[in-house]
Amino acid sequence: MAERMADAGAGGTSTAGALRRWLLQPALPQPVLPGAPSRVGMDPWRWRRIAGVFLIYLGYAVSDMFALHDGNGVVVFGFAVLAAFSLLYLWGVPLIAFRGRRELRVPVLVAMAACIAAYLPVVGGGGLVMTIYLGVALVLLLRPAVSLPLILAIAAVDTWLPERIGWWQTHGEQWSLSGPVLFVALTMFGIRAGARNQVELSRAHREIERLAKEQERLRIARDLHDLLGHALTTITVKAELASKLAGRDPARAATEMAEVAALGRQSLADVRATVAGYREVSLVTELAAARQVLAAAGISAELPASVDEVPGSLRELFGWVVREGVTNSVRHSGAHHLRVTVDGRSIEVVDDGTGPADAAGRAAAGPGGGAGLAGLSERVAAAGGRTETGAASTTGPSPGFRLRVVVAPPAAAVPPHREVTQATHGPADPAAAGALLPVAGLDGARTGPAGTPR
Repeated sequence: MAERMADAGAGGTSTAGALRRWLLQPALPQPVLPGAPSRVGMDPWRWRRIAGVFLIYLGYAVSDMFALHDGNGVVVFGFAVLAAFSLLYLWGVPLIAFRGRRELRVPVLVAMAACIAAYLPVVGGGGLVMTIYLGVALVLLLRPAVSLPLILAIAAVDTWLPERIGWWQTHGEQWSLSGPVLFVALTMFGIRAGARNQVELSRAHREIERLAKEQERLRIARDLHDLLGHALTTITVKAELASKLAGRDPARAATEMAEVAALGRQSLADVRATVAGYREVSLVTELAAARQVLAAAGISAELPASVDEVPGSLRELFGWVVREGVTNSVRHSGAHHLRVTVDGRSIEVVDDGTGPADAAGRAAAGPGGGAGLAGLSERVAAAGGRTETGAASTTGPSPGFRLRVVVAPPAAAVPPHREVTQATHGPADPAAAGALLPVAGLDGARTGPAGTPR
């Protein structure tokens, strides 16, 4: 009982800590290079193209404005305020959210709120539709601890203020205004969390790529030193010896120089093999990279400690399997755990994520399995293997995803036919020997059944 209470207390503490971290979470993280376009997420121009379409809902304010006023002055004023608000929303908000112009955050938010405050008493309650866009800006630019109370306050104003102002000609609580504010804010909180995870994962990938490149540079430098150090030393010694023997023993000098040429060719081949190995996919390096990528994505990994039982001819193919399986799990599955198992002829990648959208289509690794799985299936088929994909489990809330590749062992050599062997080494049956003798005699002459020349 005490242990259960302790676990419950620990769970409560963990939940409270997660909630506290979320409430105090700053605005969206900026790309690694603030002045350069980000490879993931949103940028100002994408925001303007997408958000500009949704400004069509400001038409509610325009229709309400024409319904309440006939004077040109009020209409012109209303259009001017709506234009200024749209400019702030399309220009200022993305600069702050996606380009790090934090110094504009307070002025832009205050100016958007001022546009709404100036519009409502002059033009009418239709301007409350602008609070939906203000809610989006608050979610993107402020910490949840600040934006959440402001969103709730805006929803309360949208619900109960219009019925208290008679000339706005509204009756009853306006849930049709506050509902979209809350829904859009909730949606933006989810999008913001996804964008944050995407940016942080991109940063982790860049850091892993940088570290991997540094490790590969060190490996290449070490391998080249090991390969060329001994070879160049031997070449130098033999070349000096040949120069000394050139006058006294030309034949010995020629032999030494021939060995120098052979060493040079071998060293060149070793360098080419090292560079080729640097470019190829390897099961060992992919497992090491997978461990780092999964750790960065918050996915616990269960990876094999050794791949000695995997033949060298299959390690590159199995490396592609690991890369594809890990990539799918990180990008699409929402998994918390991933396991890789290998043996001499097969490899399996299993996660506990959401599973395939269509297990039957994925099982064939065809069009339903995605371009990555289709390309992997082609590689496996070229190696004489088969690809199996589908749900990892039929029970539990998360079916998971299973990717398994099996490569059949090479076919054994077919032994020569018995009659062919006998024809080669001589038949055991004398009758058969008699049948063969007319074809070829021992001395090359044609012979009869008894072996006598004709």
